[in-house]
Amino acid sequence: MKIVKTKLNYLNSYVKLDICTLSVGDVTLFDIYIKKEKDYIIIIEAGTLLTQNLYEKLEKQENIYINKRDETMQILSCETLKSYIKHNKDNVRKRLQLLYEVNTQLFSIFLANKDNTINLECVELIVESIIYLIETDKIFTKNTMPHLKNDHMLESHSLHVAIYALSLGNALNLSNEMLLKIGVAALLHDVGIKKIDKNIINKESELSAQEILLIQKHPQYGVDILKQNKISDPYILDAVFHHHERYDGSGYPNRLVEDDISEFASILAICDVFDALTNNRPHRKHYSSFNALKMMMQDKEMINKFNKKYLLATLKLL
Repeated sequence: MKIVKTKLNYLNSYVKLDICTLSVGDVTLFDIYIKKEKDYIIIIEAGTLLTQNLYEKLEKQENIYINKRDETMQILSCETLKSYIKHNKDNVRKRLQLLYEVNTQLFSIFLANKDNTINLECVELIVESIIYLIETDKIFTKNTMPHLKNDHMLESHSLHVAIYALSLGNALNLSNEMLLKIGVAALLHDVGIKKIDKNIINKESELSAQEILLIQKHPQYGVDILKQNKISDPYILDAVFHHHERYDGSGYPNRLVEDDISEFASILAICDVFDALTNNRPHRKHYSSFNALKMMMQDKEMINKFNKKYLLATLKLL
């Protein structure tokens, strides 16, 4: 532990830090101080990796402090996510863990409240964090995929689709403004599932025709929920409403074909199916990423259902 800088003792500028909020392997997001006579002295600078040895030295300090302006940085939240991401951008597992944790908080609150309120500020902050990672990691998708959760929970699936859609959108040279829009659409594309009976969603046996019709209502439910949350952007609403359309006209709800399907909806359609295929479902085991894309390109039940240009661009990301 090394004293690196001295700060003047400004009244009420520093607060005690609970070391229990830190863990070995964390990267500190703030300077850590000790008090010496009338001064507060930095002993650990922001951006330092907390090794076991360094953590044990901190434990031996009677009191440690942080600047009061950094007090909120002790807790991972939507507001602090990007700072946590920036300090852990080179740690693939950690940065993904941070995204999962905040995204799970977002969806847990949404699913628990009866009025379907979505924290849209948090949605944008999650999307912005993913965009930042894509910009700073040239092979972001390839690095991230091995560490994605293998489950079909709404929050996990939504985050995965956002990661894939933003990666694909970036590869297609979408502007930052459009990336933000498609990221929001991707993260919220399945919120309408909330209104579908869980027994139907998790059913392991074949669905009845009536149950299929009920599930096919979720895009409309999703649009209704987004409008209820004051989302009016036509790109976002269209992508959520049409993410189950297929290029051969076999999709729903409007049986659109080829260029009648928007760019955003075409991208979400690929990312949605790709994530579904590469994760376990109640009725089957997951496929490898290569086999999933191969099926989407060549399987007799899937051929000609997706934008081929976007499928090839997705293949290059793997």
